[in-house]
Amino acid sequence: MKEIEHLSDDSNKLSQISELAASLRCPHQLLEEAIRDLQREVQRQLSERQTNDTQLNILELTLSTSNGIQNMTVVFSKPDKRSQWEEAFAEAKQKLASAIERSHVPDFLVSVPIRKTRAGLQFTCASPTLGVQRDVWVCNSDGYVGQVCVLSLVPEPTVTSCNGVCNARILCVASVPASDDGHHTGINISVQDPSASLANTINSIVNSTSKSREKRPSKTAEEANKSSARNSTDIQLDSGSSSEDSETESQPERAASPSQLVAANAPSPAAVPMAGGHRHQESNSEETDVQQSTMWLGTEDGCIHVYNCTDNIRIKKNKIKISHISAVYSILYLSNKVFVSLANGDVCVYSRDHNGWNTANPTTISVGTVSSPVTKLLNVHDKLWCAIQGCIKILNTTTLQIDSQIQISNDSKPITNMAIMNDYVWISVQNSAHLKCCHYESFEIIFEVNLAPSVNKMLSNCDDIIRQHKAACLRVTSLLSCKDLIWVGTSAGVLLTIAASTVCKGSSLPAVTGIPHGHTGHVRFLTFVESPTAGSTDDLSKVGSNSTKKSDAASTNNPSPNLLVISGGDGYEDFRSSGSNSVSEIAGREDSTNHLLLWQV
Repeated sequence: MKEIEHLSDDSNKLSQISELAASLRCPHQLLEEAIRDLQREVQRQLSERQTNDTQLNILELTLSTSNGIQNMTVVFSKPDKRSQWEEAFAEAKQKLASAIERSHVPDFLVSVPIRKTRAGLQFTCASPTLGVQRDVWVCNSDGYVGQVCVLSLVPEPTVTSCNGVCNARILCVASVPASDDGHHTGINISVQDPSASLANTINSIVNSTSKSREKRPSKTAEEANKSSARNSTDIQLDSGSSSEDSETESQPERAASPSQLVAANAPSPAAVPMAGGHRHQESNSEETDVQQSTMWLGTEDGCIHVYNCTDNIRIKKNKIKISHISAVYSILYLSNKVFVSLANGDVCVYSRDHNGWNTANPTTISVGTVSSPVTKLLNVHDKLWCAIQGCIKILNTTTLQIDSQIQISNDSKPITNMAIMNDYVWISVQNSAHLKCCHYESFEIIFEVNLAPSVNKMLSNCDDIIRQHKAACLRVTSLLSCKDLIWVGTSAGVLLTIAASTVCKGSSLPAVTGIPHGHTGHVRFLTFVESPTAGSTDDLSKVGSNSTKKSDAASTNNPSPNLLVISGGDGYEDFRSSGSNSVSEIAGREDSTNHLLLWQV
């Protein structure tokens, strides 16, 4: 260490000598060359000493034992071995802390890059399909073209297609279940715009799914068998097609494989009748068309494109196209209705009967205004919470009247995200790193959680300039409620989880845990999907183990369904190794490439 200090001191002195030599008026070229040669030699020796210094191979640990504080010295053969051990040790400490808090650490599975087929494409929203296919539709846009990428989970996470579907930005997407012989479940799966609230995805899916299983156990088993047997084929990515063009029907090279055609045309157990006046005429039979759950895509130019969940989006156009006079901000399925919020402040309500969806004459409710539109919708115990600037209006879904109004932000900062867990709604506002927790009946905000310390801790290994920039403009970009955790996506690319299942009035602030894996840029969306089958889950765990060099996988003996949480954002980052001597081969690579990250919970 002394030798390194001496060399550093010599280097500083040589720099001063070089500056003095430059001020000489007499010819001094030979002097400058001699100084530069000496500086290079000193820097070479300094680099070698720093690389070979045994101090870099030593780690000092302080242990708290029953006998008091004890010091331990661990010696490694190489500096990179020390860094790897430190990463593993930090991960073990995090899992131990989470075990003490009785919250399970999500198991990171894999990162899936999505190559940009057009410059400037960014994720906007995503939603899983309903039925046996277990796909996730991921929407992205460059402002001119709306594109849908299909993520298939069987046999492993793969992007099977990526196609343009409209000539506008897709702001929201929601899956709508088929009508089930008059018995309608309140499954609510919806992810909205870039700062979207994933709360709409979560509010009733777990309870509704479990109830449906109790009613139809044999059907669930049959669907699981179909899902595990489904053949997932790779498809050439293409963003040139659009639902408004006829190229997809005329180009033979875009034909689907026989197995895909069978899957796309297979009838689902339940039925969603379509309004005949809005349906495109295709070769499919009428019975096949109506016996499907559907995907509703809302765009910036005021259109809603409706597809069957089982459609191969590469070769099929939308079943329905509904036009509005202003942009579609949010779509939510609730109580056998589809609620659509528009940029002019209206909320349109689409209902259906045994004849199908009434898309021609929706019920229109003036909830907001042009200057204060409804930007977010959330199902809160079968009532519709509508976010308008800094307040929330609560819509009765039966009477379609406003029951109450809550003021969330006193400084009129717009609400950006909402998510519900049990009796509490978690809310973020614009340009803020705080989360508010509000009771759904009393409307009392019981506390605020500051996320900045947890984010800064995760960024501790990053470059100083990058860390300072991310900390200065930190805000919440997405929220998701899944099992007993609130997932938070941030503008820094860091993802956090909050153990919120036991939150109540008078309780202490819940634990906020940073997740080591995240994005280089913003977290654009969060969503989740149920694991296809036990066998498929094992395959996914193997994929994750190969990618992260971990051998641990979630237990398949858990009686509750295994869920996959998916985040979409700019780039991929492993915050455990950012800026260290042993940056992983994957982390930080292709920072501008959109990535999907998958966890098992």
